[in-house]
Amino acid sequence: MQKPQILTYIDAGTSDGTARLMRMIGQQLLPGAYEIRAVMADDIRQDETLFDDAVMFVMPGGADLPYCAALNGAPNARIRRFVEEGGAYLGICAGAYYACRELAFHAGTAGAICGPRELSFVDAVAVGCLPELTRGVAYDATPRSTAAAEIRTTHSLTHAPITLYAHYHGGCRFDFGEATHHAAQILAVYTGLEGTPPAIVSAPVGKGCAILTGIHLEISDRECKDALRGHSDRTAHLHVCRKLAQTGDARLAVFRHLLAHAGLMLG
Repeated sequence: MQKPQILTYIDAGTSDGTARLMRMIGQQLLPGAYEIRAVMADDIRQDETLFDDAVMFVMPGGADLPYCAALNGAPNARIRRFVEEGGAYLGICAGAYYACRELAFHAGTAGAICGPRELSFVDAVAVGCLPELTRGVAYDATPRSTAAAEIRTTHSLTHAPITLYAHYHGGCRFDFGEATHHAAQILAVYTGLEGTPPAIVSAPVGKGCAILTGIHLEISDRECKDALRGHSDRTAHLHVCRKLAQTGDARLAVFRHLLAHAGLMLG
C-alpha cells in the first residue's frame, strides 16, 4: 500500500534551502508513515496520479514570479482542487505570498511586485518586505536583509502563547483590511511590528486547509551560521543567529504545531 505523500515543489524560483526544509519536515513525522517527494511543474501538469496519495503540498521560499510563470492556469487549478478535496497546503515566505488573494511586495530600488494571485487560498494581501524588522534594509539576496523576528503564537495554534525568534528574509505580514470577520485563523503575530500583524495564518479551503507563514521556522541558528559562511559581512550578522539560538526549542515546537495543525502525525 502506497504511503501518504508530502509533495514539495522544487522547480524554478525555489530557494537553496528547499532540501533542508524537506529534511526538516521528515524528521518531525511519525517514522515510516509518509513519503517526502520532490515535484516539478511538469509533474503537476502531466502526472494524472500525482495527488492520489498526497496529503500535503509544500510551496517553499524563493521567488513568486517564477511560480506564476510555471503554474498559472491548469497547474494551479490542480493544486487548488487537491486542497479543496481535503489536502493541506503549506506556504513559506514566497509560498505564502503566492497563496494569498493579492500581494504587495516592495523592495526599495529593486521595484515592486503587486497584483492578484490565482490560488487565493487566504483572503488577504500579503505585504512585504518588512524593513522594520531588518534595521531599515530592504530585501536583497544577502544576509543584510535577514532578521530574527520575534513572533508570538495565539491560542489557535498553542494552548498558551509561545514567544520566540524566527528567521526572517523578505517575508510578509497578512493584511485583512477592514474586515473584522474572515475565515482565516491567526496562528502567530509579529510582536515587533506596530499593531502586531499576523505572521502565520491558516484558512479552510473546501475540505482542506492552507497554512501560510511569513517567517522560516525551519531555519535553526546552526543553519543561519552555515548560510553566513563566505560572506564578507558575516560577523555583522551573527546577532541574528544568536537570537535564534535563544529560542531554538520553542521554534521547533511551533514548527511541529504547524504540521499537526495540517493533520500530519508527528514522531
